[in-house]
This record gives sequence, structure tokens and C-alpha cells, in this order.
Amino acid sequence: MIAGMKGKVARLLPQPVLQAAFDVIEGRTAAQRAVAGRIDKARTHGVRANLEPGYVPVRTAGGTVLARQVRRFSAVAAAQENAALAVAAAESAGVAYRLEPKAPGRGLRLVAAAEGLPLIARELRQLAETRALYLGGRDGTPAGLLRSARPDSWPLDVFEYRCVDGLVLSGSELACRIGPTGEALPPAGMDEVIDPVDIVYTWVDGEDPRWAREREAAWARIHPGTVNPHAANPERYRSHDELRYSLRSIDYYAPWVNRIFLVTAGQVPHWLDTGNPRITVVDHREIFPAEALPTFNSHAIEARLHRVPGLSEHFLYLNDDVFFGRRVGPERFFHGNGLAKFFLSEQRIPAGGTSAADLPVDSAAKRNRALLEERFGRTVSYKFKHAAHAQRVSTLQRIEQDFPSDHARTTRSPFRSPEDISIPSSLAHYYGYGIGAAVPGTIDYRFCDITEPSAPVKLLRLLRNRDADVFCLNETGPADVPAERQDAMLHDFLEAYFPVPGSFELGEE
Repeated sequence: MIAGMKGKVARLLPQPVLQAAFDVIEGRTAAQRAVAGRIDKARTHGVRANLEPGYVPVRTAGGTVLARQVRRFSAVAAAQENAALAVAAAESAGVAYRLEPKAPGRGLRLVAAAEGLPLIARELRQLAETRALYLGGRDGTPAGLLRSARPDSWPLDVFEYRCVDGLVLSGSELACRIGPTGEALPPAGMDEVIDPVDIVYTWVDGEDPRWAREREAAWARIHPGTVNPHAANPERYRSHDELRYSLRSIDYYAPWVNRIFLVTAGQVPHWLDTGNPRITVVDHREIFPAEALPTFNSHAIEARLHRVPGLSEHFLYLNDDVFFGRRVGPERFFHGNGLAKFFLSEQRIPAGGTSAADLPVDSAAKRNRALLEERFGRTVSYKFKHAAHAQRVSTLQRIEQDFPSDHARTTRSPFRSPEDISIPSSLAHYYGYGIGAAVPGTIDYRFCDITEPSAPVKLLRLLRNRDADVFCLNETGPADVPAERQDAMLHDFLEAYFPVPGSFELGEE
């Protein structure tokens, strides 16, 4: 996958810079890679000889393991598949069992009478003759292949590793725990999030001809000079198919997510599996008053998110250019007592009042500041990272009640206006802090403006390190390279980072 990306970025960088970038991202010489490959094969040759096809050796922090190569991946499905192994063993042994969740996004557990557990272990060892099943201890640390172990203490964790092209997608964290009936799960810690957390996306297909005609007609009605040209610059509506990969990032790294809501102007991505019960498409007409539509204003759409039917009290608001970069828990975004976390940027809100000369993000931040000063008698200075925004429906409802005229004006503005407020991405964080519903948090975050000349190197570094909880790939204006080359660069990066489809995409398993 990385090799595929290299061909695209090769034309975007000077050769010395390009070579340095490749040296960094590969980390090892060709000779070192060849030696490591031979070691992997030697370590696993005897075991692999009897296994079903599809297992390959991969290196992890704990050593070389055998992983099942997959063509699609969902962490939720992987946990269910691990549980299915335990269920198959229990049923083959004729042992009565009960299957139940360990915790949201943390796999399942199977409980059975103590006298039946050795029988389940016997059947698991039989399965392990042709499957690369692993055991893990109480702390989730892999203990080795089940076929070479003699489990004699309970509970134990059973799982398979899953991978694609050497990238490990799941391991012991999604294991099925097998234990005796009556063994109580330890209570959740005070810091653990136990309430459901949803995700809400806003998305638009800027290439939809009907939508484009409506947008052009609405823009023609705007009085010149009353809004900034960046209120509707074409880059805002360009799609690089980011939503597909953002959803993959949830499937890979955030299995605790409850439901996903996709808010659109009656549009549905052609590849989206709308039959997946975890995702719901929400039309603007379901959350807007009729006279406020059509709208092309992200501030207006954001102002209505708390009206999404069935939305949980706690949710994350994401744009489609935001991705989970590694496994992360809901505690990154919420405290165990329900408080939302926000992530301050180092960028300051400009001084002064609003005008049409302001970038829309700046004029909205200024309007937010004025409302906060009026409401709390205090001011604010900083913007927020363009990350996943933790929200509480109750906080958004209070904002609409406290600032009804500003809320209504933003709702009915067809394009971003100097009089807008930006609610879930900014105002709600500070307002939530003021009423005791939100607090500052920390997050490992990366931002890349894909129109900048340095973008290829940033993407390569991000792909190599995979050390961001969340990252954003934003397009702020016209690029210095042709659009088709930029599209190819971004596509290859996203395909390398999220290489196989997830559960939200149509297609064969």
C-alpha cells in the first residue's frame, strides 16, 4: 500500500526530499527487510503447515504472530467472530453457555458452569489444529498459540489476529473471555464511559447536478459584499471520498461507537450500505424548518444537529475530513461522569468586531465571543482543533434557548454569514465550560492542509508513525498542483492507511 502511494507523491517532491522521506517511512534497508522475512517464515513454518489457508506471519511489539489476512474489516465483527469460536467449542462439547458483552467495544464473554470449562478447552484445542487461535491472560497480554498451551486457569481470552499486508488490525483487545458462571465482571471504573456515544457527520455531494443548480441559484440572490467569498468557495464542496475512509476509521479503531447519523441534503453515497443498522441517513428536512431550506451553510447545519431523531445525549460531531488514526476509547472525548472534553488550538480569535472581510470561521468565532461575554461576563481567546467534537444534546438545547435570535438567524442563513455563530465546533465548548458540562482535554492530533507543498511529506510521516488519535486532512483553498494529482495523492494515502473496506460499504464479503 505504501509502495502504491510512493508512485503518486514521487512527482510532487524534489528528488533529495523524496529520498529522505522514503528513508524515514521505510525505516529499514532492503537487506534488513529480507532477513526479517526469512526469520518470520522460519519461526512459523511448522505451525502454518497444518492451518487453513489465509494465515501469514506478521511482526508485533510482542514478537512474530500468525494473523488471518482479511479482505474486509470491522472491529465489531472481529469481536463477534472471536466469540463465535468460543460458542462453537461450547456447542461441540455440549456445554450450556451464555454470551454477554464485556463492555462497549471491548469484545464479548462466554460463561459456563465450571465443570464444563475443561470440555470447552478441549474443543478449542481441536479447533486450534487448523486455526491460529491465541490465548491471552487477564491483562489481555497474548500468551501464545492455543494449540501449544494447556489452559488450566479461568477466565481466559481466545482470539485470532487479523491483518492486511502486514498491518495488524486486531488482536487480544477484542478477545472473547471464557469464564465460569457466577463470576461477576468487575464494575466499571469511575473514569470509564458507560453511556452510549453516537457520531454525527455532515456531508454533501458537491458534484450532484441538482444540488449544484440550487446552490448557484441561491448564491445569485446574495447581495454582493455582504458575505466573504470563502463562504462558498468550491474547495468546501469537493469530495475526495473522505467519508468512506472516515467510516473505515471507526470500523478499525472505535468499535465502541453506538450509532452513526449522516446528515445530508437528501443525498446518499452510492457505496454506502444503508441496510447497516448502525448508520442512519438524516435528510435536512427532518431537522430544519421548511423555510430555511435549501441551505449551503455548514454553520446552519451544525446548529440543527441536536434535533436529529434518536440521537444519544453524548455524541461526537465529525466532518468527513476527520479520521481516527489509531485505537482510541470514548474516554478520550468524555469523562466517566459525562463531562465533554474539548481541544483548544493555539490559534487566537482575531480582535475586533465582525465584517464581510473576515473569513467565516473568524467572524463566527468573534460572534461566539460576544455572546459568551454577554452571558458569562468573561471572554475567550482561542479557537479549537478541527478534530472530533464531543457534544451533549442538553448543552446544545440550552444554547438554542439562551440565544434564540442568533440561533434562528444562523439557521436561516443559506451561506456562511458574518452574523453566524458556530455552535458544536466552538460555542458549545466554551458554553459547556461555563455551565459545568465540558472541560479542556488533551489529544494527539495532526492537521494536514492537502493544498500545501509539504502535504506529501506530512502524509508519509503520518502513515509511518500512525501515532495520532485523530487527524484532519483539510483543503483550505486552491492547490499548487493539478487537482487530479492531488486527488491521486490523497486516495493512495487513505487506501494505505485504511486498506480494506469496512462494514458500512456495499460489496461482497
